[in-house]
Parts: sequence; structure tokens; C-alpha cells
Amino acid sequence: SSSGYTEIAPVAASGNNTLTLPNDGTIISKDSNGAVGVTSITVGTGVTIGDGRLTASSGIVGLTSTGMPAGSIIQVKQTLKSDVFSSSGTTFTDITGLTVSITPTSSSNKILVSSSICFGAADNGYLAVRLFRNSTALAQSTTGTGNQQNCTFSVGVPYDAAGEYKLYTVTYQFLDDAQDTNAHTYKYQMANFVVGTSNFYVNRPHNDTNYSYIHRGTSTITAMEVAT
Repeated sequence: SSSGYTEIAPVAASGNNTLTLPNDGTIISKDSNGAVGVTSITVGTGVTIGDGRLTASSGIVGLTSTGMPAGSIIQVKQTLKSDVFSSSGTTFTDITGLTVSITPTSSSNKILVSSSICFGAADNGYLAVRLFRNSTALAQSTTGTGNQQNCTFSVGVPYDAAGEYKLYTVTYQFLDDAQDTNAHTYKYQMANFVVGTSNFYVNRPHNDTNYSYIHRGTSTITAMEVAT
């Protein structure tokens, strides 16, 4: 309106280029904030931005975990334990093979630990379970006094004649701070504080006789990095 100019420059190569103007309206429109409104933009050969969505015919390169909105799942690691573990006594023991390792991409993110454990024990069993990140105890009670046991959660076998023939399943979740970007291993420890037979098992019942009502199961532990 007062000075300056508009230049349309061709590419620096031989050949013809055509710029087709619309019959009416404008080529580029802006709102009051200066944002350009475009129905869709095709970038390269595989990515289209339009209608509030981003679609791609192949993987989107360059999208990092730091660009994901809060609550997004950055990565998932899982361990499936299908074999049997057994131990005895009131000393907390690592459940062999039921661990999962994950390396966070950001120290500010969270790690959601989910687990499903199949277990068996003798009638009237009192099993205490503790969750660890490496050697650090997580989500354990601090209110136990005297002989009471502080643990993450507890499971029990009913005091009946058939309890030792049954396989029980317990699920648990805990949202942990990532702490740093080092590799972390999550694991469980278990002990049985029953008077008498203190054996306990993972993925099989206490009484393992050859009947159709004797079941074998599997256990899992999953770690998911959650963007914050």
C-alpha cells in the first residue's frame, strides 16, 4: 500500500512452470492472529497434513519422544514367565525370571509397571510381595510394627481343604518416576509367613497332582514409559 514489491521467481533451471490462480478468493488466507489456513499440505511423497490429522504412508521420521503429548506411551517392555518357580521360608526371595528392564528416554517421564502373577501355596498361606526398582524397594507400607511385615501387596490362600489345589492370580500396577535415563530393572520378591508348610509356587498350585482341575498358568511384568 505504500512501498515494496511482490516477486514471483522461476526455478534456476530450464523448463516451463505454471502458477494457476483461482477464479475467485485468495491464494493464502490468514486469520486475525496471522495463522495461515490450508486445507491440506502434502510433504514429500508420503505425509499429508490436513483436516486436523497427520497421515503417512510410511514411518514418520524425526518425531522424538520429547514431542509426544503428556500421557503418551513412549515404549513398552514385557517379560512373560511361563515356567515354574518355587521357594520356601519367610525370607523374601526374588521370583526368578519375572523381571523387566527399560531405559527411559527422559528422566522426567514416568514408568508404569503392571504385573499379573499366578501363585499357589498350602492352605492358609500368607504371601507377602515386594516390588523393587533395581535394589530400591517401591510402594511398600511403612506402618508395620513388631513382627508385622511391610510389603507392596499381600495375597492369601483360603483356609479350606481345597485351597492348595487351586491356582490364584493377582494383578498390580505402580507408576514410578523414571529417575534418570539409565537402564532400570523391575522385579518382585515373595515370602510365605504361614505356620507350617511355607512352600510357595509361581505358575502352579501347591498340590500338583494329575487331575483336570489342576491348572498351570503364566505370569507377566510390563514396564511402559509414559510422557509427562
